[in-house]
Amino acid sequence: FPTIFSLALKNLGPATAQGSGILCLAIVGGAIVPLAQGLIADAAGLSVSFLLPVLCYAYILYYGLKGSTPVGEPA
Repeated sequence: FPTIFSLALKNLGPATAQGSGILCLAIVGGAIVPLAQGLIADAAGLSVSFLLPVLCYAYILYYGLKGSTPVGEPA
């Protein structure tokens, strides 16, 4: 985790505090997303509940490709 944390915040400059906060919220999300998926599965079915992790992974993909690049630097 310390390696991932420092690599994710590398070169964020003045946005380092915001990036750090987002990463800490991701840890909390790891506790909340399974609970939310269980509630969705109970209400709408197991297959529908897997849309939630798909959305989470889509955001992770976006962050990895575009969101982690500081403004003004090439991707």
